[in-house]
Amino acid sequence: MADFQYLITNIDEGVGILQLHHPEKRNALGWELHEEIIAALRAWENDDAVSCVLFIGNEDYFCSGWRVDILNTTDDDGRRRFNDLALALMKAIYDFGKPSVAAVAGVAPGYGMDVANMCDITVASENALFGSTQVKYAMNGFYHGLMSRVGKQHARRLYYTGDPIDAHEALRIGLVSEVTPVGELRSRSLTLAKQIAEMGPELAKIFKGVALRASNMDHLGALQYELTVTQDLLQRGIFRERIARGFDRLKAGDSVAIERAHFPQ
Repeated sequence: MADFQYLITNIDEGVGILQLHHPEKRNALGWELHEEIIAALRAWENDDAVSCVLFIGNEDYFCSGWRVDILNTTDDDGRRRFNDLALALMKAIYDFGKPSVAAVAGVAPGYGMDVANMCDITVASENALFGSTQVKYAMNGFYHGLMSRVGKQHARRLYYTGDPIDAHEALRIGLVSEVTPVGELRSRSLTLAKQIAEMGPELAKIFKGVALRASNMDHLGALQYELTVTQDLLQRGIFRERIARGFDRLKAGDSVAIERAHFPQ
């Protein structure tokens, strides 16, 4: 992969790590960072070394939203081009053909929160704050991404007020899936991403496709579609390989189904 100016990339056990790295702007998304993330995702789309992507900043901040200095100083044509570039980025993340995890620390205002919402799963540090702050700048927040996570009522409160919520409130309403202690965000989110990546690139693409499509279907259409996917999987070599391995482990008293289960002491 090409070297980037504001993005640090590497692959770790099937996880493509995209680390936003523009400390002078607290990882705010300007022209270059938009383009670099799109390019990185494009490179990993059909790379079998990557089965899951982790978006992360650092333990202090994730992404401080759009570069408002650009919006404040450019002309109308520049603002339109910047908006078009933002759309391209959001589509690249949301439609990426494999699962994605966002790891959020510090303040994630406006577009920073929206980028996390475009990912499949969000993990938050206890120091994280989320807010649909665009309203405070007379801009539109991304309501659909909010609503798909937290439902209409919570989404509209965030969307209308622009006021932030902390990590534990974000967990309560379903905006994030997990809250980690400060300083453990990278290790905990990378562990989750590696667990997802264990499925491998073939299944990663299939299951991401199901997640994107089935959520927009009625229940009967989704049921038929998902059974069609199952029928396809039953014909694949990966099914024959894994069902045999799983059955051998089951006979040995070591079920793969509960290998990471936590039981009360």
